[in-house]
Amino acid sequence: MAEDRARPGELDQTKYDADDSVKIICLGDSAVGKSKLMERFLMDGFRPQQLSTYALTLYKHMATVDGKTVLVDFWDTAGQERFQSMHASYYHKAHACIMVRDQREAYRLARGAGRGPSSAEGAP
Repeated sequence: MAEDRARPGELDQTKYDADDSVKIICLGDSAVGKSKLMERFLMDGFRPQQLSTYALTLYKHMATVDGKTVLVDFWDTAGQERFQSMHASYYHKAHACIMVRDQREAYRLARGAGRGPSSAEGAP
């Protein structure tokens, strides 16, 4: 039984053998919850405080679909403006994209443009 486990420093190849692989990128503005979404889905956890993602965090997930093992790479990208130009390289060979946004920000923008519920404030 002990022989079945890889020794420290050795790669356990069975963890990386998959019938297929999929790349999914996660995009959105800074501080909208991209990393929290990944943390909740992939690690079944949630830490209320976290520093902003710097450039990119890669999460690997093994899934079984129709009896086949699929390696899913989730690319959690940074939302800060200085990283916007890097996103084009992240799209390369992506199979799917998860767009994350903060609905509260859209509501604030609508209110500021006079289209929200506060537009009647100050009216005669």
